[in-house]
Amino acid sequence: MTLKTLTAAAALSLAFAIPTIASAAPVLDGGWSFDEIPAAFTDSTESPISLSLAGPAVFRITDSFITGDTYYVYDFGTLILTTTFQAFASGFGDDASADSAWTSASWSSGEVALSAGSHEITIQGDGVAGTPAGFYTRLDSAQVSEPAVLGLLGLGLVGVWAARRRAA
Repeated sequence: MTLKTLTAAAALSLAFAIPTIASAAPVLDGGWSFDEIPAAFTDSTESPISLSLAGPAVFRITDSFITGDTYYVYDFGTLILTTTFQAFASGFGDDASADSAWTSASWSSGEVALSAGSHEITIQGDGVAGTPAGFYTRLDSAQVSEPAVLGLLGLGLVGVWAARRRAA
């Protein structure tokens, strides 16, 4: 074999060895996951996504392939989110492409709170920018806000005070 043939074979082997973006359902606190719709108003490749949450979580989605698509998120067949063209203040730091789309008003994005319990998430899109239409999703644990924690602490202290007062 000549050097030219070996170089071409190595380049071809390397091209097949480099992983492409793989579709995957979002994992709780696992960062961004890529998915796509094969045609307008059809279920995404990963749909339906079955979730069983021990606590509340936030489901997020952002367009990522060609700008212009709007996505629709359903839970057990009920529409719970339609993406809009808005820019969120900051990304999450685990995927530069997804974060770039999330923080840009040029890409449609959205988020919705999910309660603890079972969910069956289905994602569809309008495919306006063409299909297949790629997007990213993520599922993050919902953080209890500090004011809510302080309120619960205060309520607990009032309960302890009332119980001690009755005992006295």
